[in-house]
Amino acid sequence: MKKRFLLSIVVSIVILVFLFLNFLEFKKFLDAMLSVNFLLFLASDIPYAIQALLMGYRLSWSMNKSGVRTSLTDGLIAHLFGMLGSDFSVGRLGYLVSSLPLKSKLAGNIGVVSTLVVVDVIAKSIFSIVSALFFIFFFRLEINPFLFIFAALIISIGILFFIITKDPKIMALIPKIPLIGEKLLPYYQDFRSSLESLRGKLLFLFIFPVLGWILRGCEWIILGYAVGIDFPFHVWLMLHPLLSLTRLIPVTAAGLGIFELTFIMLFPNLDPAKQVTFGLLDMVNHSLVDIFGLLSIWKTRE
Repeated sequence: MKKRFLLSIVVSIVILVFLFLNFLEFKKFLDAMLSVNFLLFLASDIPYAIQALLMGYRLSWSMNKSGVRTSLTDGLIAHLFGMLGSDFSVGRLGYLVSSLPLKSKLAGNIGVVSTLVVVDVIAKSIFSIVSALFFIFFFRLEINPFLFIFAALIISIGILFFIITKDPKIMALIPKIPLIGEKLLPYYQDFRSSLESLRGKLLFLFIFPVLGWILRGCEWIILGYAVGIDFPFHVWLMLHPLLSLTRLIPVTAAGLGIFELTFIMLFPNLDPAKQVTFGLLDMVNHSLVDIFGLLSIWKTRE
C-alpha cells in the first residue's frame, strides 16, 4: 500500500513537472500564489464546512439505522477523519478509514461507510456526465471520451456492488474458502447486515451528494474569486463534478496533477498559473477543515 501511494506521488510530480515545462513558468505560478486573496480563500471553507456537517449527520444517521447509537459529533469527527484520509489517498478510497473511530464492530462500520461511498461515487459520476453534456452543448468544449467511459465504469461498479452483496450465493461461498472461510463469514455477515439496513434508504442518502454539489459550487466560486478566475456560479457548479471526477482516477494522489491538467485542457485561454493555483488550493482548503478529524484519535482513547 505504501509503495502504491509513493508511486502515485511520483506520478503526480511527473505530471506537475510536465505542466510547468509546457504550460506555465514558475515565476508566474509564484506570482499567482502570492496574489491570492487570503480572506476569500478562508471564506471558501465555509460551504465546505457546512457540507461536512451534513455528511457527518448522514453518517451518524446511517449508523443509527444500522443499530449503532452514534451522536452527530461522533459522526462529524469520523467523517472528517475519513475525508482527511481521502485527501491523500489514491482514488480517494481513504474515506473508508472513517469506519475506524466509530465504536462498533468494524465490519458493520465498513458496511455502512461502503454504502455511503458507493452512493457518493455513483452520484458524482452521474453529475459529471450531466456537466460534461452541459459544456459540450452550451460552451462547445471538447470533453475527453475517457471521462465518459470512466464515469460509466464507476456507475456500473457501484450497481454491481449492491447486486453482489445482496446475492445469497456469496454467503454460501464464503465458508468454502480454504483456511479463512469460517473466520471471514461472521465478518461478512456483520458487513452485509449493516448494508441491508440502508438498502431501502438509498434515495434519501442520494439527497446529500446533491446538496453537497450545490455547496461545492458555492465553495468554488469563492475560491475562484480568491485566485482571480471570474466564472459565474452556474459554470463553477457544472465544472465541479467534472473536475472532481479526475480525483477518483486511481493513478495520482487524490488526482493531483490530473485535476490541473484537465482544467487547463478544458479552458486553454485561461491563465494556467491561476488554474494550477486553484487546483492546489482546492486540496489545501479541504485539509484545513478535515484536520479536525484527528480529534477522533483523542476520542478513541476515552
